[in-house]
Amino acid sequence: MILLDVGLQKPAAGDPVPLVRTPDGRALTLESCLQQLAMHPGRWGIHVHIAEPTALRPSLATLATLSALGHLSRPVWVGATVSHGSFMVPGYVTGRELLTAVAEVFPHVTVAPGWPEEVLGSGYREQLLTDMLELCQGLWQPVSFQLQAGPLAQSPAGVVARLLEASPRATVTVEHSPGRGLYASVRAALLAARAVKKTRVYYRLPQSYRQDLLADVGTH
Repeated sequence: MILLDVGLQKPAAGDPVPLVRTPDGRALTLESCLQQLAMHPGRWGIHVHIAEPTALRPSLATLATLSALGHLSRPVWVGATVSHGSFMVPGYVTGRELLTAVAEVFPHVTVAPGWPEEVLGSGYREQLLTDMLELCQGLWQPVSFQLQAGPLAQSPAGVVARLLEASPRATVTVEHSPGRGLYASVRAALLAARAVKKTRVYYRLPQSYRQDLLADVGTH
């Protein structure tokens, strides 16, 4: 997936504009970024990650407009860190608002919700899973639950399996970054997630970590 972290620019006049921050620090409008991607067709999908709650509906409106114009041929995921139930944390978009906005503005996406880091100190506890599954119950869209590898490593066995059991179309995405620990600290969790159902488990890892994981997969 091509990950786009989207915030919002509020001009002095006119409507707010969804912005994508590039790795080199530049800012592009979401619309121009998606149009550039449309000019270079590929097999990778687009993951629009809502980094600011106020960017949710404007981003979905941009997706809907470009889709109507035929400029959105790639699969699209829309995700956010959400606040709901036992993981109700101020400052994040609520889970209900994410699902409502998707349904009302641009429903033709994979929904990709994640949990706030503030509640993951003890891993993915039972109530966190129960509340997320309750939130997503009955969706007709595919769902990819976003998991952090560090907290997953601290969690009881069966987290990935339980999430995948929610629906035949459910997947999980496990992510990790160097600032959150060495590969060795999450190696067991990454391999355990893959062992559940490798075709329904995705990873978002730095290049060196991907190489380490591929090397481990080749020996297991």
